[in-house]
Amino acid sequence: MNKISHKIRSTATQLSQLYKPSLAFAKSVLITSAVVTISLMGVRQLGILEPLELSAYDQMLRWRPDEKPDARLLVVGITEADIQKMKQWPISDRKIAEILQKLEKMQPAVIGLDVLRDVPLGDGREELSKVLQKSDKIIGVCLVTDGNPDSPGSPPPPGISENRVGFADFGVDPGGILRRALLFMKPPIIEGNSTVEKHLCNDNSQVLASFNLQLALNYLQRQKIYPQLAPDQSLWLGKTQVKKLESNDGGYSNADVRGYQILINYRSRRNLANQVRITDILEGKVDPNLVKDKIVLIGYTTETVKDFFYTPYSGQRQNKQFMPGIVAHGQVVSQILSAVLDNKPMFWFWPEWAEILWLSGWSIVGATVASRMAHPAQLVGTFAALLLVCGGCGFGIFLLGGWVPVAAPVLGLILTGASIVSADRFNKAGYGKVISDRVKQVFKIEIDQAQKEQQVAEITESDFFKELQQKRDKLKVSKKQTSEQVPSGPQEIAAGVADITQAESEPDEYLAQLQEKAKQQKQRATVAKTVTASESGSKTDVNHTENGASSSETKPDEGFSDLQAKAKQMRQRRAAEKKIKEEKIESLTDKEDFVQKED
Repeated sequence: MNKISHKIRSTATQLSQLYKPSLAFAKSVLITSAVVTISLMGVRQLGILEPLELSAYDQMLRWRPDEKPDARLLVVGITEADIQKMKQWPISDRKIAEILQKLEKMQPAVIGLDVLRDVPLGDGREELSKVLQKSDKIIGVCLVTDGNPDSPGSPPPPGISENRVGFADFGVDPGGILRRALLFMKPPIIEGNSTVEKHLCNDNSQVLASFNLQLALNYLQRQKIYPQLAPDQSLWLGKTQVKKLESNDGGYSNADVRGYQILINYRSRRNLANQVRITDILEGKVDPNLVKDKIVLIGYTTETVKDFFYTPYSGQRQNKQFMPGIVAHGQVVSQILSAVLDNKPMFWFWPEWAEILWLSGWSIVGATVASRMAHPAQLVGTFAALLLVCGGCGFGIFLLGGWVPVAAPVLGLILTGASIVSADRFNKAGYGKVISDRVKQVFKIEIDQAQKEQQVAEITESDFFKELQQKRDKLKVSKKQTSEQVPSGPQEIAAGVADITQAESEPDEYLAQLQEKAKQQKQRATVAKTVTASESGSKTDVNHTENGASSSETKPDEGFSDLQAKAKQMRQRRAAEKKIKEEKIESLTDKEDFVQKED
């Protein structure tokens, strides 16, 4: 049994020695990755990483291949050539009414008129109102107020019912780039001015639907698909959930997501759908099959009218950086229809805990690789490959319809690798050991000082020390009584000499005890200094530690200096008392001689 137990202990010792470096390695990797992960999550919450994440999103969207044009849509654009050809600006109400009548004869599913008609323009106001009242396929637009009395919004066209009106507003990100679409919203309250005329798009008492959502819902109603609101207030179209964008989804950090917003899943940068000009409609040059059962969107495509947006596709284009507003609305309509009818996934996002795991995983990979590789060229090449893999994984998820942070894990890789390499160089240069030894030395001196002070306190509070103090008090009392009494005979003189001798012996004993206690405390200090010097590991450090210890001993020796000072005072007091004793003995002797002579 002894052999077996000995073998088990030796095996356990070997295993502990074997796994000790691995445990130290794992500890350094995990600590570094945890610090980097927590730091990056904090920076991300502050919104500092949001511009990088949005730039990465835009780049992935540009890399993604375009889809073919959506055959369910037709864009009727009002171009600069149309304006020049009709010799009208702005286009009159009569021309708009004529275009709508021609399109309705071609039996479209729904017509979206993205042209503001809140005030009369040219002639034909009554004709336009009659067309809008009679038709149930036309969807008009209005503009929502921003709450400022100077911008009360724009009302819908005259004569159109409220259930066939949608707001044309978009919410843009910093930099003016259009990435999000509003499906529902409640107009803000106009403050400071109650005289503003009320209309649909500045009435805070109701929730409005967007222009693009109204077009999609009217088209889906033909397919017997109707909108429903779930108990959590999420929108369902048939079996498809249109999830609301949250403030920290994807690469956003505390984004303004008031209302019901979604991330726009652009179909194409140029060819969203078939497109014709408004003069082609007026001249009858459009094939009716392009219009029948389609969603027809009418709007300005010329840059003369400031109805255009920067998009993620605008980043690297020298010309045609803008997307007309009517095309942007078409992108949202196509996205909703594709999700409901083609089972194309809407953009999805990971929960926050999954994003933390994603970030920490790449941080651990970076720390592990940096710890295992020492050659600079190999390290740089490996990290370049890891950065490509990280970006490739994010892009692969993006192609599947998901948007996960990309900039944060890339920074996690770089920061953990740089931290491990810097720490390794720091330790190899010897700075780490020097600092560690200095810190240990400071703590050792403080510990020794605390121990010595504790020992002095224990001595002063001990029963032995209290007995010495009591003897000292008794000695003072006896000396006082001796000085007050004058002996008158030989026996009294002898008794006085005996008392003085006894008083002399008691201080000597007290002084010897104090000296012995001080000697013991000095021996302890010498042993502590020797142990501290042996732990330093080098001659230079030993000298330094001894110097530090000797310099630090000046303070601990103050505890013993009190004892030595007391001993010195006792010596001085003893010498003075001895002198007084001799004078008294001499006077008593003279008195004895005088008494004997009288006798």
